[in-house]
Amino acid sequence: MAGEYRLGRLLGEGGFGAVYEAEHPVLKRRAAVKILHRVADKDSDAVQRFIAEAQAVNQIKNRHIIDIFSFGKLADGRHFYVMDLLEGEPLDRFLEHTGRVDVSTTLQLLQPIADALDQAHAAGIIHRDLKPQNIFLAWEPSGETTPKLLDFGMAKLLGNSPVRTISGTPIGTPLYMSPEQARGDKVDGRSDVYALGVLCYEMLTGRLPFQAETTIAVLMAHLVQVPERPSDLCADLPEGLNGPLLAMLEKDPASRPGSAGEALAALRYASVRAGIVTPTGLPRLPRPEKVPSEEFEEAPGSSGPGELATTEGVAVKSAQSGSSRTRVTLFVVGAALFVLGALGVFLMRSQAPQAEPDAAVPQASAPPAPSPAASPSAAAPAPSASAAPAEPGASTTVPSPRRAPEPKTKKVAPPAASGVPRDLESPF
Repeated sequence: MAGEYRLGRLLGEGGFGAVYEAEHPVLKRRAAVKILHRVADKDSDAVQRFIAEAQAVNQIKNRHIIDIFSFGKLADGRHFYVMDLLEGEPLDRFLEHTGRVDVSTTLQLLQPIADALDQAHAAGIIHRDLKPQNIFLAWEPSGETTPKLLDFGMAKLLGNSPVRTISGTPIGTPLYMSPEQARGDKVDGRSDVYALGVLCYEMLTGRLPFQAETTIAVLMAHLVQVPERPSDLCADLPEGLNGPLLAMLEKDPASRPGSAGEALAALRYASVRAGIVTPTGLPRLPRPEKVPSEEFEEAPGSSGPGELATTEGVAVKSAQSGSSRTRVTLFVVGAALFVLGALGVFLMRSQAPQAEPDAAVPQASAPPAPSPAASPSAAAPAPSASAAPAEPGASTTVPSPRRAPEPKTKKVAPPAASGVPRDLESPF
């Protein structure tokens, strides 16, 4: 039990804690419970950050920020808090199957996030880890798609706070990290504005402004590299959007918009001037297919069919049950193996060597063919011991060289995987 909630299956796990599905045994209300890892729970700073996250969210009270409504300790002393269990999918998963997002939908999804960030900044709280994995798209019964800001575990509380941060230690996600955050300098709300600019850039162009194979290379790009103009990457993007987008990605915090709302307002104004009209309110995006509801399982750590692990405390229903997915997978794999086997047999037969004795013996040069009137005995003197047998009518005055070894096929190494970690919670 976590307070009044009975823990169920594991939904997601990270370096800081794990999230379980839970249910109130009397009210039958489902929730998500985040539990601090046992190792982290022994660290006073980690505990303070965990408590600060729960406090930070409750101070803001914004409908587009995940709601935390209970807090306490388990019987073994580990800290936990209880939050909403949402139905939908995280933004990063949405972008995986959608790709680029049009300007209107981008503004509709990110405007509530910008407003939530501004409200958090007004309360003295900086998120410091804004990225698609920490924005959840919840599908409402009305059909609207409500974005929710998650995971304030790396939040920095301005003013008097028991949470200690180490100067010179970068904390966050390198791909979305502001230059001052990458240096380990003091940050304010404009650091979140920079991350919001990276997110806008990614959604509108389908790619990140800075990419590299190592953490150091990514951080250096944030510090010194100038991003490409979005309209140069995507011809259908109006050039008028370049200015507002690149303003959010300025290296100097003083050159960026003063707030997230101001940044989105400039982008919206530029889109209107380009003839793009953005409807007011929330978008109505295609809803993921739902599976039949399942009974609550009191089995922490198990993964039942129809449940997918998520980023931080939200459950996503898969489109198919586990059994049907397994059958489809086995059928596809079996068919692929059959096709590959048949193709291999065909290639082996087509590439088999012919039975001609001299086909593989290369000649040093191509001597002229003798005239039909020439006598075979006069045109062909006795071959030496090292000469190859001669065909009738062919000259053998040039000795045949030894058989050349067949060239070896050069193996191409697979591309190296990116070494950029998702989060930096300790000095690298």
